[in-house]
Amino acid sequence: MNTLTQLLEYQKEISNLEYTINLLKWELKINAPKSSQPDLIKLITQYESKLFELLTSEKYGTLLSGVINDTNFNSIEEAERRYIQNLWKRYQENKKIPIDFYTKYSELKKRANIAWREAKEQNNYELFKPYLKDLIEMTKQYYRFLDSNTSNLYDVMLEHYEVGMTCEIIDPLFEQLKQRLLPLIPTKVCEKSAASSIPYNKQELLDCAEYLLNYIGFDRNRGALGIYPHGFTGTMGPNDVRIAFKHGNNPYDFCTTIIHEGGHGIFEQNISPNLSRYGDDVCGFYGLHESQSRFYENILGRNINFWIPIYEDIKKMLRLNVSLEEFIEKLNTPALNLIRTEADELTYCMHIILRYEIERDIFNGNINIDDLPAIWDKKIKNYLHLTVDSPANGVLQDVHWSEGDFGYFPSYLLGTIYDGMFMQAIERDLGSIDELLKNGRIKEITNYLIRSIYQNGGAFSALEIIKKMCQSDISIEPIAQYFEKKYSLKK
Repeated sequence: MNTLTQLLEYQKEISNLEYTINLLKWELKINAPKSSQPDLIKLITQYESKLFELLTSEKYGTLLSGVINDTNFNSIEEAERRYIQNLWKRYQENKKIPIDFYTKYSELKKRANIAWREAKEQNNYELFKPYLKDLIEMTKQYYRFLDSNTSNLYDVMLEHYEVGMTCEIIDPLFEQLKQRLLPLIPTKVCEKSAASSIPYNKQELLDCAEYLLNYIGFDRNRGALGIYPHGFTGTMGPNDVRIAFKHGNNPYDFCTTIIHEGGHGIFEQNISPNLSRYGDDVCGFYGLHESQSRFYENILGRNINFWIPIYEDIKKMLRLNVSLEEFIEKLNTPALNLIRTEADELTYCMHIILRYEIERDIFNGNINIDDLPAIWDKKIKNYLHLTVDSPANGVLQDVHWSEGDFGYFPSYLLGTIYDGMFMQAIERDLGSIDELLKNGRIKEITNYLIRSIYQNGGAFSALEIIKKMCQSDISIEPIAQYFEKKYSLKK
């Protein structure tokens, strides 16, 4: 038995355990009764500790290094070699984390997530604050284990989520984009139309979600749906990708959420089987992932031509009483909103810049947790001209920090920047996006993205893919021009 075969057998054990953990996490979030949650958290933590042991064992290190140093390693296709090298890098990082710390940190994140949900429901930041404080301190400790010599801890965190990204790269990109977008941001809150609130039952939303997901290319034979306060996509395994969405009454938010999460799901479903068999421990391409969810949601899903072939069906399913033109106008009118996930594509950018600046300053020691709500509220006022009316609509609105995902937020805006560049590449290679959508040929775009991006999973960094697809370095110019053309007359 050669070393690669042995590695794949070991990797299968890892993947099976990951599958189990992901299923249990889905149950914890979606289905588990409240009284069962503490026991489920302990069970998940126990399995995560076992997984961590597998990921840091001497046997695993020997297998990985053995494959990499084997004379036949270069005969493996490049994407798979990259995956194995990424696993070796992750192995070396994991070896730096003490198992007792890892177990304690994992359990804290589960307890903090439950505390966040209760704090949000009760609109009480003080309930979550002690957990947030502990999470920040343990997250700092976690990344110091990975790099004890860094002068910028947040850079280490950014690298975890998007390979090659640092504050030195992001700061000027976000600042340039901020200066281009701020003049386009409306200064008054737009009144919501009556169609923004329609009481839906669960089955109506599930049926419409299935319709939209199938239309854009998500395979429901390998997917499932669930209800949760915050939309997300979870990968249980290569043939089990699940999408959760909020049971709400706003058809516009519902449609954009489903299309957004569908972009994530399509990405996950189309990673090459040669790569997905290495499990989900390959990190560092979250910005690329978010670029695809936001590409479907915004570049495609807010385009009137996307809806032309399907609007009559959607109109009936969601009981809408507006024309297609009115529907599209609502999707594309900048409307100041306190809630990130309900924001339009333009003002959404400011929501991410706000969070990036806060995270960066937290981990650089420039923000006290006691002052966090006030700092949040001030930035919302400066960037979006809004007054935060409650912690639930301010500092408590996002799930990310409760799960320890500090450093993730920049991925959303990096993804938006990538989208402007990908849009140009598609029009160069396939022709007019408007014409493709108007003629119901959206799956040609999906197949192009599968070939160009998804099949390689996280083997190549976003910067490498941009260089290959767009023949260019990263630039805000395409997306800035997109926004200026679309919104300069709407303010």
